[in-house]
Amino acid sequence: MFGTVSSARTNTNAGIGKLYLRNCWYIAALPNEVGDEPLGRVYLDDPVVLFRDENGQIAALEDRCCHRHLPLSLGKIVEGGIQCGYHGLRFDPTGDCVEVPGQSRVPPGASVRSYPVAERQNCIWIWMGDADLADTDLIPDIFWRDDPDWVAWGALWHAKCSYNLLIDIQLDNTHAPYVHPDTLGSGAIVDTPPKIDRREDGIGVARWMMDVVPSPTFARALGTEENVDRWLIWDFTPPSLCAFDIGCAYAGTGAEKGDRSQGITMHTAHFMTPETKNTCQYFWSVGRNFKIDNDQVTAAMTAEFTKIFSEDVAIVEAQQKSLDAANGWLQTDVNLDAPILQARQILDRRIAAEVNA
Repeated sequence: MFGTVSSARTNTNAGIGKLYLRNCWYIAALPNEVGDEPLGRVYLDDPVVLFRDENGQIAALEDRCCHRHLPLSLGKIVEGGIQCGYHGLRFDPTGDCVEVPGQSRVPPGASVRSYPVAERQNCIWIWMGDADLADTDLIPDIFWRDDPDWVAWGALWHAKCSYNLLIDIQLDNTHAPYVHPDTLGSGAIVDTPPKIDRREDGIGVARWMMDVVPSPTFARALGTEENVDRWLIWDFTPPSLCAFDIGCAYAGTGAEKGDRSQGITMHTAHFMTPETKNTCQYFWSVGRNFKIDNDQVTAAMTAEFTKIFSEDVAIVEAQQKSLDAANGWLQTDVNLDAPILQARQILDRRIAAEVNA
């Protein structure tokens, strides 16, 4: 448990987008995005092409041919590899050039960088750092994405903002009454101080709001306007995973002590993969373990959470424009910023350790 934060003025541009944590897993794409054609994306300022080999396995290569630097994503998939669209050089999934049209011999050293990738939990993950350190056991556990007892949905959006700003808005629960007044908004969020547990590998935060009016989203999901016990529990894991356990139960039925049988539980995950200094790929997903076979509920909740998260994106994209126009502007930090500031400290420390290793 941490105390309050003093009001302070900080440079809002300090550390944002300048360096990235590389020895970790990032979400690169959703599985259905990589099919018969190469997919070109930028991660951490590096251009990458994703494609599938003849067995359907994902491969990721530097997205520029070693011959004349045309992006390989403008080529095509041939014989389990990728062929450059300029002169036809063909590369296998390891990045080695295996064919040069018009000559029998491949020049020594003709290759492009390859990146470790993995397909897990209905996501494609990429490791942008030292390939020898890539360990699939380090992929974050978003278990409900492919658990048969849960139904999950989500999207991957391109956002015109630094990935740090999307981390901030997810860790700042107190924006809900103002940004999402007709869905998640509730004064109980602002009135209930969070309990913060800082760990070596991240932060855990919990808000239990007891005997309160349910937010509009939870009133619709639970089917009541009666007071509830509401929980908002989340974890931040570097580089950018904000994973939430959210829900509510009829007031006084024991949810805080572990009995959630008189309520509903949902999980959400937010993962931001930096693209450039001021752009990123924003992955969000929502899962529930109630009424999992009810397609109408799924459709309604998909629409509702799409609206909620698009409101977040609108806020941070406008914030990014303001920051870009305010060179050297100093912001004032307040007590509500405690989880954000602590998460940034952990991420900055990890990045510094990696750079200085």
